[in-house]
Parts: sequence; C-alpha cells; structure tokens
Amino acid sequence: MNQNDNISIKCPNSEHTNNVKLVCFDESCKGERLYCIQCIKNGIHVSHSQNQEELPKMFEHIQRVEIECDDLINKMTKQMDLLQQDFNLLIQGIRSKYQISTQQFLNLNSQQMNSYVQQSVNFRSFEFAIKQLLQICINQFQSQIAKSISELQLTELSYYQISNLYLNKSEELYQKGYKLYSDDKQYDEAIKILDKALNFNSKHQFALWCKAESLRMLGQYNEAIISADKALQIDQKNCNSLYSKAESLRMLGQYNKAIIWADKALQVNPKQCNLISTKVESLRMLGQYNKAIIWADKALQVDPKHCYSLYSKAESLRMLGQYNEAIIWVDKALQVDPKDCFSLYSKAEILKMVGQYNEAVIWADKALQLNPKHCNSLSTKADSLRMLGQYNEAVIWADKALQLNPKHCNSLSTKAESLRRLGQYNEAIIWADKSLQVDPKDFFSLRIKGDSLRLLKDYKEALKASDQSLSINPIQYK
Repeated sequence: MNQNDNISIKCPNSEHTNNVKLVCFDESCKGERLYCIQCIKNGIHVSHSQNQEELPKMFEHIQRVEIECDDLINKMTKQMDLLQQDFNLLIQGIRSKYQISTQQFLNLNSQQMNSYVQQSVNFRSFEFAIKQLLQICINQFQSQIAKSISELQLTELSYYQISNLYLNKSEELYQKGYKLYSDDKQYDEAIKILDKALNFNSKHQFALWCKAESLRMLGQYNEAIISADKALQIDQKNCNSLYSKAESLRMLGQYNKAIIWADKALQVNPKQCNLISTKVESLRMLGQYNKAIIWADKALQVDPKHCYSLYSKAESLRMLGQYNEAIIWVDKALQVDPKDCFSLYSKAEILKMVGQYNEAVIWADKALQLNPKHCNSLSTKADSLRMLGQYNEAVIWADKALQLNPKHCNSLSTKAESLRRLGQYNEAIIWADKSLQVDPKDFFSLRIKGDSLRLLKDYKEALKASDQSLSINPIQYK
C-alpha cells in the first residue's frame, strides 16, 4: 500500500470541515486546486471534470515535476557550459591572432611579419566591434534573465522562502542604488537599480524606502507614496518611510494628511527635525501660523541652526504682520545658509511689506541669482518695482513670473495695476479678470478693475466691482 494513500489534507476552504478528496490539473483553472466533497457538491470544477484526479495522483505529479525540473536545470547548465567553451575558443583565437612577443615576431620570416603587422594595425577596429557586439549580447541576455526571474513571481508565492543568494543580490543592488540616490543624486538611475533589487526581494524595506525618496526628489509624489506604503507594510513605525509619505503628501498640497503622517512618525521619534519641519510647513500652508511657530520652536530646540525651520518661523511671523520679528528670524536662517533661496525670498518680501522697495529688489535679485525661475521672487521684484513707480519694468518681471505660473495671482494683479498706472485701462481690466478667475475674492484685483472701469467712465460696472471689493474688505477699501 502506498504511504501517500493515508495522508489527510484539510480543504483550503476554511468553511469546509472535510479533507481534500480531489486535485484539479487543468492549466487554465483559477479556482482552488485542492478540494473536498463539499466543494464538489457546490459545483466546483464541473466545467473541466476530465482534468480532475484523486489525491494520490498529486504526489505522483510532485515527483514528476521534481524530476523534470532537475532535467531542465541540467540542460540549461550544459547549454551555459557549451557557451563558455565557445567563448574560450574566441579568447584563444584573439590571443593567437594579435598577441605575440617581440622574440616570436623576430623568429617570423618577412612575409609572416608583414602579415602580422597588417592584421595588428586593424586591432583597434576589431576591439571596438567585438566590445560593442558583446555588450549588446550581454545586455539582451541579462534583460531576458531578469524578465524570466520576474515572471517566476517568486516573492508572491506563499510557500517560497527567499534564498540567501537572492537576499545577498538584493542587498548588493540596494547599496548601489542607495549610493546613486544619496551621493550621486542620480535619482532615475537609482530607481532602475532599486527595482532590480526588489525583483530579488520585494520586501527589502530599505530599497522600498530609497525608491520612495528617489521618486519624491523627482517630484513623482503619488508614486513615492505607493513605495512608502509598501515599506510601511513591512515596518509601520519606520521613521524614514513615514517621513517620505508625509513630505510627499505635503508637496501634493494634502496638508491635513501630511500632518497625520508626520505625527505618526513623531510618536516614534519626537526629535527628528525634518519631520517637525514637515508639520510646521503644513500648518503654515493651512494658515495656522501661531501653531506653525510653536512647532518651529520645537524643531529649533533640537537644532538651533535648522535652516528650514528658521525660514518657516520667519514666514509665519510675516503672515501675522510681525515684520520686525520676521526679519530677525530670516536673518538667522541666512546666517546658517546665505544661499538659501527661500530665506532670501522671504527677506525680500518682508522688506517690501515694510516699504523698503529698493532693498526688496536687491534681496529678490539675490534669490534669482540662485534660481532664476523662483516664481515668488520674480513676483516680489515686480511688485516692488511697481511700488517704486517703475511700471514698465514691473510688467516685464510680472510676465517672467507668469511664464512659470500663469495662475500666479499676485503677479496677475501686479501686472494689472501697473497697466492701470500706465493708462492702459482695458488691458488692466483683462489682467484683473485673469486674477479674479484664480481668486474671485482678491480684493486688490477687484479694486483695480473698479478703478479702471471708472476711468473708462463705465460707472455702472465700476460700481459693481467696487461694491464687491467693499464687501470683502471694507476697512482696507477706505
């Protein structure tokens, strides 16, 4: 009697109490392969009953596949051995044709010498051609091998245990990818290598995190969140992965969600400055400036020279109208990093708000020397020039900002007001309307439109615009 006949296996369906009776060998079947009498009563596999066998046949199948797998591997190994033999023949041929010593050369007759020189003169052409051919063949072969490994879907198999060979290969590729990310800042290349690492071990936590960070640095925030989530499935308390997700959410403008994930990370490590800074910036963007200052102070208790927290505190103070305090903190940020574009812009904007327009232009220019496409700095310079009465120049710089962001409300209103001051009232109305399409409650644009309509003697429409601006900000309007 076969010992396999007495083996009992519980039905994979947890609701069934019977043991497995039959096995399905139909290749196209998507259902459970092992099933019991109750499954049969429920009509499972009735469409292909001809491919059903009793349980003992499964063990015969296992043994057969084991033998066939060995046979396949042996054949593949022999093919690789034959390939190696052919490669060795090629190496020997190259040596025989091109590599001889001076003494061997002198032992040749004049015809043989001439033949060698004629062949060796062309060595570099041969070298270039053979190296190019080998590289193409190697790339194609490696690509096919990687594809075959991927198609095995090993890491998706519930019974698969990753071999040390795969683990080591995954770690080796991760270290290479991490260097590209951290040292070389080659984020696209890092992602390619990290994907290869994940092919060998899809649960390599640090490879998933590093991929998330590389995607974030490329501005691919949604993809970064997907990779960070995969890392967090492995370790839900990993601060680096939590930070990647929180910061990506912040960059997507999902500030409340960013705060939630930053808080989760801060429960693990309450003194990580970058995490606190993510929360600070999210609070600031939500208009919660006093809270932002409180959290910026917490970051600065950990690191008094954390530049981004110094900048965030300065910006929050600026938005609260505390310009003297804001200047103090932005200067502290610039002491840490004199080339921090955000802090340079912030100082320019504060100086503009206190009426120091020439100084504001100087500091905006410093920011633009570092980043000529910094939209807020362009807008600050444009508005400062407007306040200095340099309306044509203001329009030029507002246009530069609008080339980067056609919906930049401050630049639109700056251009509209400059045009109004130049007496181009119809043009001013057009640009004020563009600003109001972005923000229908922008007081300044409504006032510009109203004043332009009034100067065009369209008093009815002017009154409408003025009433709208009055309803939004009656104090400032006076």
